[in-house]
Amino acid sequence: MLKILPVLQSLFRNKKFLALLILAGLLIKLLMLPFFPEPGDYTFFLKPWVEFIRSHGYWQAFRFEFANYSPAYLYFLLGIAKQGGEPLIPIKLVSIGFEYVAAWFIGGIAYQKYKEDWVRWCALAVVPLLPTVLINSSYWGQCDSVYASFLVGSIYFVLRKRSFLSILFLGISFSFKLQAVLLFPFYFVLLLKNRVKWYYFLLVPAVYLISLLPAYCAGRPLTELLSVFISQSEYYDSLSLQFPNLYMWISDDHYETVKWIGILLTCLFALLTGGLLAKKYRAQLTNDYLVRLALLSAVIFPFLLPGMHERYMYVGDLLAVAYIMYFPRKFYNALGIPLISLFSYALCTSLNESLIRYLGVPVTIFYICVIGLLIRDFYLSSLKEDK
Repeated sequence: MLKILPVLQSLFRNKKFLALLILAGLLIKLLMLPFFPEPGDYTFFLKPWVEFIRSHGYWQAFRFEFANYSPAYLYFLLGIAKQGGEPLIPIKLVSIGFEYVAAWFIGGIAYQKYKEDWVRWCALAVVPLLPTVLINSSYWGQCDSVYASFLVGSIYFVLRKRSFLSILFLGISFSFKLQAVLLFPFYFVLLLKNRVKWYYFLLVPAVYLISLLPAYCAGRPLTELLSVFISQSEYYDSLSLQFPNLYMWISDDHYETVKWIGILLTCLFALLTGGLLAKKYRAQLTNDYLVRLALLSAVIFPFLLPGMHERYMYVGDLLAVAYIMYFPRKFYNALGIPLISLFSYALCTSLNESLIRYLGVPVTIFYICVIGLLIRDFYLSSLKEDK
């Protein structure tokens, strides 16, 4: 299979081929714009939120707790509400726009290795065509591309040694979604290795507080605003929401107990492994090392944490592309990540019970194997770089 690599690399360096892929991605998204799953989040959440904003005086609506998303994203809905008309397409266009921001940063990450512009165009062609990326924005109208684009941008600035911008982008990402914490092990190692000064991390709560100010000025109590993510995490009482991690096989009858045990053990795992990595790895943190570490964080944390949704491997999908571009000869280590994500998306369809019955166990085992491959690659490469 490695014999095909030179052919594929040549193909993805071809500007005409990349232009064709980019146009194909835009056309597919254009065709998907009018459609959405019924019932779905657009019907139950996004559209009613826009209608609430319209019916309660636009800015004045932010006095109320009408949505379980952070205000940062709701400001986009405010702009959409003011445009009038059906909000479906504008909601999708916002998310699609951020897909290309995320793709640009993925290309920027790869650019740090190759220093050639074709990698940026390659990322712009490939990332928006990932099945889960297409479904997330263009069909479901979800907004994972928003927080993910800032999170990937944060990693990009880490590689460029722009620590302030990196943590600023991390703060913006966190302001949109709590899922930014899925890369906690990555940033913990950066902190322990003094790649990022500890006081830069104060930007994260600072940016989050700034994002709350407009809603606070509109009249919403600060206590409510500060507890948005807590309320959001308590919205579903399920250990796994269409995500093939180890909690898929544990009964929700033990939800509270298992949830807190899972969170505690995951935090301990992150602290211990982060400490061990920082102590063991004596050499300077190279970009190769950081790309591998970021992908590992994005893949392992969703496996270990309870309450994961089908969309929580989104950043892992993006970083899998960066990994494959960075290490094309080891593409097989990351190729399974988008497949796991796609399976979790498929669990949101009417095929849910059949897929779990026949493929649930194999996919979970496959997930464990993917993690094993990434850990093996990380460990072996670290040994080489540490010599």
